[in-house]
Amino acid sequence: MCNKSVKKIVCFFMAAAMMVGAVSDINVATAAKKASLKTKSLTLNVGQSKKISIKNKVSKRTYTFTSNKKKVAKASKKGKITGVKKGKANITVKETYKKKGKKVTRKLGVCKVVVKNGNIQNNNPSITPAPIPPVVTPVPTQPVVTPTPTNVPGEVKPTVVPAYEKKVFDMGQSGSEYNGTAYFSLEESMLYGGICEVTVKVRQNTGTDKKFTVGYEGEYLYFEVNGAYIDQSSKRQETCSGSEEFTAGSGVSTEQTIKFSAVPKYTNDFNILITCEDNSPFVIESMTVNTNPCESAEYSEMVSNSLLANGNNARIKRAIEKAKAGEDVTIAYLGGSITEGFAASETKNSDCYAETSYRQFKQTFGKDGGDNVHFINAGMSGTSSALGIIRYQRDVIDHVEYGEVPDILFIDFAVNDGNDAETYEAIIRTALSQGTAVVLMFVLYTGGCNHEKDYSQIGEIYDLYMVSPGQGQRTACTDKKAFDDWFYWMENGGYGHPDVGGHRYMADCIMNMFNTIEAEGDEIDNISDVLSITPSNSRSNYFMGMKTLESNTDITKTDAVSELNPGGFSGTDKGQPKLQYIKDGVEGMVWFPNEWAHTASSGSDSFTMKINCSTLLMAYKQAGSGFGKAEVYVDGKLTKTLSNVSGGWNNAVIDKVIVSDSASEHDIEIKMASGDESKPFTIYAIGYSK
Repeated sequence: MCNKSVKKIVCFFMAAAMMVGAVSDINVATAAKKASLKTKSLTLNVGQSKKISIKNKVSKRTYTFTSNKKKVAKASKKGKITGVKKGKANITVKETYKKKGKKVTRKLGVCKVVVKNGNIQNNNPSITPAPIPPVVTPVPTQPVVTPTPTNVPGEVKPTVVPAYEKKVFDMGQSGSEYNGTAYFSLEESMLYGGICEVTVKVRQNTGTDKKFTVGYEGEYLYFEVNGAYIDQSSKRQETCSGSEEFTAGSGVSTEQTIKFSAVPKYTNDFNILITCEDNSPFVIESMTVNTNPCESAEYSEMVSNSLLANGNNARIKRAIEKAKAGEDVTIAYLGGSITEGFAASETKNSDCYAETSYRQFKQTFGKDGGDNVHFINAGMSGTSSALGIIRYQRDVIDHVEYGEVPDILFIDFAVNDGNDAETYEAIIRTALSQGTAVVLMFVLYTGGCNHEKDYSQIGEIYDLYMVSPGQGQRTACTDKKAFDDWFYWMENGGYGHPDVGGHRYMADCIMNMFNTIEAEGDEIDNISDVLSITPSNSRSNYFMGMKTLESNTDITKTDAVSELNPGGFSGTDKGQPKLQYIKDGVEGMVWFPNEWAHTASSGSDSFTMKINCSTLLMAYKQAGSGFGKAEVYVDGKLTKTLSNVSGGWNNAVIDKVIVSDSASEHDIEIKMASGDESKPFTIYAIGYSK
């Protein structure tokens, strides 16, 4: 690895350290938050619509919206409030669910609505989306366009609105008439920011030329960034707007295209207004709104081109068919900080590409709301393949509730790996041997290390599907700087992580793969015996089927460990980073809650273990200054010295202590190096295979 790349990675790790924090108490667990009313008040014009938002919605619960004055403001089943006439109204929001077989209803609050006369007619003519490739899909909670029915024999159609698209408004054969102002509510069409291009054809018959104004208005989430920190106190809703004018003669049709190029990210209420000078009446003959993330980008083409390789579709096809039939399907994502959701959103971690693509899959292929489709996020910042193979049992296999292994596994390690191809391939071989469908996901990161070229060659050996958002960008967006400013957290790719727009793009790339597979014919599974396939690295087999060993492991239930004494490594490390997603119902769980920690007062007793294994990997904390060195002895011989380096940010690093093609019994001793007996040192976890 070049020095330049190393420096970039170190900068990323330092930034990540600041984000996740250096100190945490593993004994404090935060329960999942209850749903609450986010929108407390609304101001509408007559005919205008806005949506009431609820924080922390629970998928299996229902929410109702009731207006006390339906002649003033009416409420839809999904919380869309429309102004009917001038006045005030209250919208009561309730949550309903079952507890111990009984129906429970809880009031979340009341949203106060003020409706004003806005002189607006024909608020939302029906919108017909222009034809788009079937590969582009998902997300806005309240799409403007009615979702297309799923599971149509012989057809593949997206069930949710793409992040960016072309919308053609149906104005009727003779156009739609307006009295001074036309208002179009596009809701979350610009949630991910970027470019909105409006092409409108108008006609007015006043006898004189008139100026027309085409403008947009919206609300977006504003926050300040200080260094690597998000200033939580600065978060607030702000308004954004822009407008341009053109002149239209009387009695003729005038067409004009206006481009708004800097709509902010997190714009969750986006509206287009068209007004005629002096509030004169006019007709809109046609109107098209085309959205894109940045200059020179064709979003649908970027998404379509992101499929790096079409592999054998048998296992993924099987998972899709199971989901449609209502059978339980589990999708797991194993990776680093981008998979974990670092900088995915300043509103909620669930905007990360992993959870977003899971939601898209369940909505598209799941039955009756998709409750039969299940999700495992096993992302952790700084995870390399060597750490991934240690964590695979603990963080993926042990979390599969329906069945024994996930149906589909996405692997993302290309940005964190050094010389880890053998463990990367070992994860692939392990999952394939267990019957799981494997997809290689090459996420985008500006840190300079990306093994997409090398690792895609490994994927070809096993005929795997591979998704590369980078390839989509390279082939369908010529302005790299514009793309980076849109895709990454902070301007100019600061800190190397995608934010809400980038994560949505990567999720759409994954759904493009699923939709492509759905349209293909069935294939026969080509993996009958993984061990019969020659690996790219001869040592890859050594790491297959690796298990996780932690301080809470019951060694009486393992066939590998016969003795274990933590000695002076029996303390607790309260300075671990925390996961950015909810795991096991806990928000802010530390990475390794069952570690072995040596503290200043632990003494000099060694950690000892008798284990029968072929490979043994140590995951330990890299914390820089203040931490000591630990020595690892195998059968009485000093084999490894585990040392901290400058720049450590509490991340886990891996040392391969034993690597062999055959298992044998070994005596393991870990002790603090001479002179470091009073310094802290943390063993996060141990991986072993036989």
